[in-house]
Amino acid sequence: MDTVIVGASEVAHLSNGDGPNNRIDGQLMLDREAHVTADLAIHIKDGKIIKFSSNDEMKQEWGIPSNSNEVNIIDASGCAIVPGFVDAHTHLLWDGDRSNEMAMKLSGMSYREISEKGFGIASTVSATQNAAASRLRKIGMDRIERARKMGTTTLEAKSGYGLDLDTELRLLETASSMEGNGVTLHHTWLGAHAYPSGSNENEWNRHLIDEQLPAVIEQGIATSVDVFCEPGWFSIETTEEICLSSKKSGLDVRLHVDEFVDGGGLSLAAELGASTADHAGYSSDDARSKAHHSGVNTGFLPGTPYVHGDPLPSIVSRCIDEGWMWSLATDFNPNCRTLSIPFVGSLAVHRLRIPPIAALAAVTINAASTLNVKKGVGRLVEGGIADLNILHTSSADGWCLMPGDNPVKMSIHHSSC
Repeated sequence: MDTVIVGASEVAHLSNGDGPNNRIDGQLMLDREAHVTADLAIHIKDGKIIKFSSNDEMKQEWGIPSNSNEVNIIDASGCAIVPGFVDAHTHLLWDGDRSNEMAMKLSGMSYREISEKGFGIASTVSATQNAAASRLRKIGMDRIERARKMGTTTLEAKSGYGLDLDTELRLLETASSMEGNGVTLHHTWLGAHAYPSGSNENEWNRHLIDEQLPAVIEQGIATSVDVFCEPGWFSIETTEEICLSSKKSGLDVRLHVDEFVDGGGLSLAAELGASTADHAGYSSDDARSKAHHSGVNTGFLPGTPYVHGDPLPSIVSRCIDEGWMWSLATDFNPNCRTLSIPFVGSLAVHRLRIPPIAALAAVTINAASTLNVKKGVGRLVEGGIADLNILHTSSADGWCLMPGDNPVKMSIHHSSC
């Protein structure tokens, strides 16, 4: 059936990107007039946007108001429309509760110190290894529903809290079983998230490359590999070996880099031709420039330093000035338990002083460029997938200006895999 959306105050289509994969970077991120159009109606058929026109033209074409059963009419009632949000960095599946760690953080303990005492990731891994697939699926479905209600239509889901082969495969299989529930999923193998307690690092590295990777490839679910590349976790050399082996097997590369110190991770991402290198709070300017010129996106995850009480990544404004490629994501995980892209946008706008339209590009078209998506994901174009959010506000800028509340009135999602 045809669907016609009329009555929107304005539509943030983000269709005028000029970068690779239609990205919007640099000063173009600040040009609101290029990305937002008033008085725009939308005709959708078979999951794709067929046509844009003025509201009066669309109403006349379809005889609106109409009682016809041949068209589904949606009246936006003066609200704005934006693309569906793309959350391109999440740790979707894990079990357990680490709320008790907040008191440890407030006492001055670092992330690593908490882990060394048997808490942190070790606690989550233990709970996840002991969780049946049915429990993990229920947990995941609840989380997908939360993300969907907050406007996310595309989401990257990492494994990584299994560590052992069986649990990592179970996490990927469980995540795959949740597809088709209102959010399109993209799957990443993060076997190299941490070293299991008591393991020999060299032996574990061989296990990841010689045993886990072939099993993941045979399973056929993951499309990307990720490594926690950070001093004290996985070294530059080990990360490179894992990623090169994964690339030979057909996986794209996504990395955690330079979250705590400048460990050279972003430079390695540039050399590897990664799709994205995320966190990157302490990367050097040379590495940021090198990554940009290598076509590597930098994914900023402001929710994580926020919950840790650390400074937010102030480099984001510099990325706009320099024209460097960047995006935003939630980094949903046991410490940063938010699946709200609008909250991440609020941090960028209210705390980092990024204009709402620039932040919107960072959670839509720019995030989508790091994933293998169909035409139209992250932007609204004729012939593209119809993934969009109708807001509660008349301004498209309102998508990120309601911290603690949900700015999304209604979502329309069509599978983009």
